[in-house]
Amino acid sequence: MLEAMQSKRVSINFCGGCNPHIDRGKVARDVKELLTSAGYLISFNSYDVDFVIYLSGCTSNCAQKYSLCDLPCVVITASMINTLNVEERGIVAEIVKRVRSYYEELES
Repeated sequence: MLEAMQSKRVSINFCGGCNPHIDRGKVARDVKELLTSAGYLISFNSYDVDFVIYLSGCTSNCAQKYSLCDLPCVVITASMINTLNVEERGIVAEIVKRVRSYYEELES
C-alpha cells in the first residue's frame, strides 16, 4: 500500500456528459497536465488508483452517484467542488490543490 501511495496514482472519472454546464474535457486535460508535470500518474475512469476525481458536468453527480468505490476523492458537480461553489475559472486550481493536499497529509 505504501508503494501505491508514493506513486500518487489518480483517476479522473467522468459522468456520461448528457447535460454539461462546464467543459469537462478541458478541465480534465488541464488537471492532467498540471498533476502529471508534478509527478502524479493520471488515468481515466479507473479504480486501480489511490485517489479519484469525480468530474460531473452538472449537479446530478452521475460520475460518483453510481460508484461503489470508497477511495479518497474530490467531487466536481458543474461549478461546485465537494458541495462548495467555485468560479468556473478556478475549478482546475482547486482540484489540483485538493489532490496535492491529500498526498501531503499522507506524507506528514
